[in-house]
Amino acid sequence: MMRNRAITSVFNRFSLSVVGVMFVLGVYAILASSRMAGQALGTMVVIIVGLIFARLHFWLWTRAPWQKFLAVSTWLCNLFLVSVFISSIWNWSRWFNLDGDGMIKPVICATVFVGVVTDCMLLLRLQLRKTLDRSIRAVAVGLAIVGALLLISTVASQTFEEFFDAIWKVIPWQVGAIVGLIALASHVASAILASIEKEKSSKLPETFSERMKVSMNCPRCGDLIQSPLGHSVCSHCKLAIHIECDEPRCECGYLLHKLTGVNCPECGKEVAEKLRWKSAQQSTQSISASS
Repeated sequence: MMRNRAITSVFNRFSLSVVGVMFVLGVYAILASSRMAGQALGTMVVIIVGLIFARLHFWLWTRAPWQKFLAVSTWLCNLFLVSVFISSIWNWSRWFNLDGDGMIKPVICATVFVGVVTDCMLLLRLQLRKTLDRSIRAVAVGLAIVGALLLISTVASQTFEEFFDAIWKVIPWQVGAIVGLIALASHVASAILASIEKEKSSKLPETFSERMKVSMNCPRCGDLIQSPLGHSVCSHCKLAIHIECDEPRCECGYLLHKLTGVNCPECGKEVAEKLRWKSAQQSTQSISASS
């Protein structure tokens, strides 16, 4: 974890220095009308965009081992695109240039791959708890992957392009338009649903752990102290203390502390018996006895 933070810090500092150089070059290009300064500024823009994508995909490297393959492949595509655009700006290599023969196809394929990986990565980072919301996100991710594969195959293969054209003679164009609308709607809906869930969680009442203080004798100095739940230190000997408390919560995240009923006020589901407070259990027993 410390190593990841160090790498992130290097990314951020280097990116900030590139932005500073871009500002100086931009001012000089405007005042001096220098073509070379404009080319240098374009180079800096390409570099900063590449750094932003590399920084986004660094999150993949810190996830599961199989995702490291995606991270490395996106970094290679990033490096390829940055090299091609810089070579095109300065007119260096004829082959490594957008004007070169056969360079458009790999550039398009690499751009689509980087864009789709970034899109899916951002979708997967959305914090969604409800099954329906996760299903909508899954549709967005699935359509993004399928669309990218079709586009890359169409660009890379002339035979597949002919096959693709033959399919569209059988399937009406309205089907493709509807699928595109579903993809767009699922993308937008996923972001909105994540925002709604975040807003609901921020409106939850103050938790029991935030109000509770534990009276105890310090294990080191023996003095009586009052410590809140979580991290704290002894006011006398500065001993680091960590206290945890399990809080009853519903599946939707609502705090069930001292809830008198048996149903969650947030989602309406019946609270499991092991999570009910004594007052709620007594009320349930009294209702059963009266009936």
